Amino acid sequence: MTTQKLMLEIPESLFEQLHHFAELTGQSVEFLALQSITSNLPRCTEKVHDLDELLSRVTADNLHNEKSH
Repeated sequence: MTTQKLMLEIPESLFEQLHHFAELTGQSVEFLALQSITSNLPRCTEKVHDLDELLSRVTADNLHNEKSH
């Protein structure tokens, strides 16, 4: 697998939470951040698809019960 480097600026409080969890689990902060991204990405993609589908159903007739002229 080809990899890319990603630098993120995150709030200090979030970093402290990640760091604390890393110490508790014996994992690296980087591993936990990557794990969080990979576990949440499919849900985000699914939500975008669902929203796109809902938006495609919007018409002048069903938007605020207005009729097109």
